[in-house]
Amino acid sequence: MKRGARLAVLLAALAVLVGAWYLAETLSDREQAVTAEEAHEHTDISVGPEDDLTALAWDYFGDAVSLKRQDGAWTNANDADCPIDQAKVAPLAEAAANAEAETAITDVTDFDQYGLADPAFTIVAATADKVNTYDVGNPSPNGAYYIRVNGEDTVYVEGTMLAQTFQTGIDDILALETTPQDVAQVTSLAVQSGAGDYELRYLDDAEAVWYTDADPWFLLDESGEPVMPLDTEKTAALYEMATNIQLTQCESWDGSEADYGLGAPQGTVQVGYRSDGGEQGSFTLEFGAYDGADVFVRLGGSKMVYRVAGTVLDGLMYPDFAAMRPLRPCPLDWDKLESVTLQLDGETYEVIRSVSAPTADEEPEDIFTLGDRSLDAALVSAWLRQTAELTADSRTDPADGRGELFTLTFRQENEQYPEVTVRFMAYDSVHYLCAVNEQEYYLVSRTGADQLHDRALEFLIELPEE
Repeated sequence: MKRGARLAVLLAALAVLVGAWYLAETLSDREQAVTAEEAHEHTDISVGPEDDLTALAWDYFGDAVSLKRQDGAWTNANDADCPIDQAKVAPLAEAAANAEAETAITDVTDFDQYGLADPAFTIVAATADKVNTYDVGNPSPNGAYYIRVNGEDTVYVEGTMLAQTFQTGIDDILALETTPQDVAQVTSLAVQSGAGDYELRYLDDAEAVWYTDADPWFLLDESGEPVMPLDTEKTAALYEMATNIQLTQCESWDGSEADYGLGAPQGTVQVGYRSDGGEQGSFTLEFGAYDGADVFVRLGGSKMVYRVAGTVLDGLMYPDFAAMRPLRPCPLDWDKLESVTLQLDGETYEVIRSVSAPTADEEPEDIFTLGDRSLDAALVSAWLRQTAELTADSRTDPADGRGELFTLTFRQENEQYPEVTVRFMAYDSVHYLCAVNEQEYYLVSRTGADQLHDRALEFLIELPEE
């Protein structure tokens, strides 16, 4: 039975409680005549110690479940492949092993008044030498349930959680799957769908194909070659749709492909990753048919079918790669920087970077020189950090006839891009046009670019001594 149906049943039970005052007046005279001594002497109606249990079965409003215990583990008696969560069965076993009655109403002939002529559901618990069958009827006036054991003519007011605990179905005790929980670093994302296939890859040596290793994610072409760098945070937002997917709403533990559109999935997502221990691993998600706002999904190689929000598949099938491109106009390997030439206000300055020899007590430090003059390393380093953090508002196309304002030329230890030239040109009242190697074009804030210009002058221009 689905959760919604169970909720309706429980609401109906609450409606019964509203009429409890009436039941209290019309119940059997035997219940009203129970002495105070009898009411406090609880009756053991359990099947036996929990460790001795060998089987549990119940039929909760059409959702029949049958479990057996083998080698200390509970399995589905009808299908050993059904994944059972042992922790979820534990409360059921505990309830059967500790069942007690607050009240015993003997010699009952009219079971209908207790809801036991047609029980709401039945529980069977067994040990190696004993079987108890519990018919569960109506709630009693105190909120417990009327129970009949083994067809006897006694009705018990069950004082433990037996009836409440077994108001569950097979889907409530399944061992649900998860995506791998030891993902330390996602390394690839490959999507196949009717909307088009694509593959993204994390490159440990991104500087071999791009200006910098600061943008290690790339879109691959059909031959598997990197063709477009992608923003790290935006790429993470994409693959996290798959790595963070919550497989909590199980639709079927042995779902047939025909029922859920998984015979020919409309979307297949494969995630490659490094584990916490450094091992390479992967997992696959297969997306079937939409069902309203949801979509059916399963892990590759599994029979279990889950229901998740359709927006997960939508986001993975239709990424906007143009919007995912990095918006940093100065993409450099700063640790490999050798020099920077600044053309500002009609003057040219070449700043050389070197690194001090490490000592036993000190870390190596950056040294910056302009000609024969040493520069303030703190000011230069701060300016380089600000340059690295400069972010464009958008990418754009080249535009002719723009007056050049200032230019930065970075030289770095990079075989593919040993030199990167960044030109800032007039554009409009808000932006400068920024050209990187005459290949990438950005619109950057005039304010941000002007700050770079002005802060450079702070370490380039030598002020006269007072």
